[in-house]
Amino acid sequence: MSSAPFLPFALPDIGDDEVAEVVDTLRSGWVTTGPKTRRFEEDFAAWLGDPSLHALAVNSATAGLHLALEALGIGPGDEVITTTHTFTATAEVVRYLGADVVLVDIDPATLCIDVDAVERAITPRTKAVIPVHYAGLAADMQRLIPLARKHGLKIVEDAAHALPTTCGGRLIGTLDSDATVFSFYANKTITTGEGGMVVVRDEALAGASR
Repeated sequence: MSSAPFLPFALPDIGDDEVAEVVDTLRSGWVTTGPKTRRFEEDFAAWLGDPSLHALAVNSATAGLHLALEALGIGPGDEVITTTHTFTATAEVVRYLGADVVLVDIDPATLCIDVDAVERAITPRTKAVIPVHYAGLAADMQRLIPLARKHGLKIVEDAAHALPTTCGGRLIGTLDSDATVFSFYANKTITTGEGGMVVVRDEALAGASR
C-alpha cells in the first residue's frame, strides 16, 4: 500500500483573521444577509476600481448567472449561446428560464469561446451570449463585445475562473458587458465556502437582480 501523502484538490488558506471574522459574524446575530454582506459587496466593487459598478453577493455563481439572465429578460423562445467547455451551470441556468442553449466550440489557444463560432451561431432568436473565462484566461472580449452589440445581444460573463483576470488591460468585471458573475467556491481564488458575486453597471439591472 502506498503511504504517499494526500494531495488536496484545493486547499484554502485560512488563518486566524478568517476564523475571527466567522466567530464575530456568529456573535453578531446576523447569520444571513446583513452588514458584512453589504461590506463585502462594497469592498469588491471598490477593488474593481470602477465607481459605476454595483456588486451583488449571491449564494453561488449558478444563482448569479440565473439572476442576471432573468433580469435581462431571457425566457422561453430565446436562444443563448455559450461554450461547450464549461461547468454544467452555465447552460442549465438558460434552461431554468425556458430558453434554448446553443453550444459552440472553443479557441484551442485559450480554451475560451470561439468568437467566429459565436457569429456563425447567431439566429433571429438569439438574445444573449455567455462567454466563459477559463483557468485565468480571458475570452476574446475585444471581438465579442462589438459582435454582440452589432446583433443586439446581451452579454453575461461567466467569470468563475477569472479573478483577477484582465482583458485588454482591464479587469474582468469592468468590461462593457451587461453582467459579470464570479464564483467563491472552495477551489477559487478567494472563497466563502460557497457563494458568488454579480457585477453590473446598470443600476436598474442591479435592482432587478436582487
